[in-house]
Amino acid sequence: MNKWFWRVLILCFLMVNAETVDWLLAITIGGYSFDASDEHTFRYFSLSSYFDSAIFQLIPYLLLAGLAAFQGRHYCVHEKIAFWAALIAITLFHCWGYWGVNYSSYTDGHLSSTASLALIFIPLHAIWVGLLTGITVGLLSLLCACVIKKICGA
Repeated sequence: MNKWFWRVLILCFLMVNAETVDWLLAITIGGYSFDASDEHTFRYFSLSSYFDSAIFQLIPYLLLAGLAAFQGRHYCVHEKIAFWAALIAITLFHCWGYWGVNYSSYTDGHLSSTASLALIFIPLHAIWVGLLTGITVGLLSLLCACVIKKICGA
C-alpha cells in the first residue's frame, strides 16, 4: 500500500477513540462551546486510561495493517479499494459505537451500567465489520470492472 494508507490508518487509530467522540458529542448534542467541551470531556483524561482502551482499539487496525503488509508491495486496484473500504468501515464503526455509548450522557437518558464494556466489544466487532466491508467492496469493484470490460468489448 502507499504511504497515504499507512498515514491515514495511524491517524484514524490515534484520533478516533471514545474521548474524541465524546468531545464531538459535547459540542453537537450537549451544546458546549469548544473550551467548555474540552474541560468537560478531558476532565478525567489520563494517558494511562487512553493506552488501556487503545490496546483494544488497536486490534482491528493491527489486523488490517498485518493483512496489508502480508499482501506485499504490489496491489491491484480492487485490492486497494478493498483495503481503503475496510479502513473506513473500521473507523466509522468505532465512531458509531462510541457515539451510541455516550449519547445518553447528553440527553435525558442514563448510561448503562455495562457501558464500559463497549471499550472492549466495539473494537472486536469492528474486526468483522471491516473484513466483510473490505471483501464486499473489493468483489463489487472487481465485478464492476468485469462488466465494464464486457460492455466496452475490450
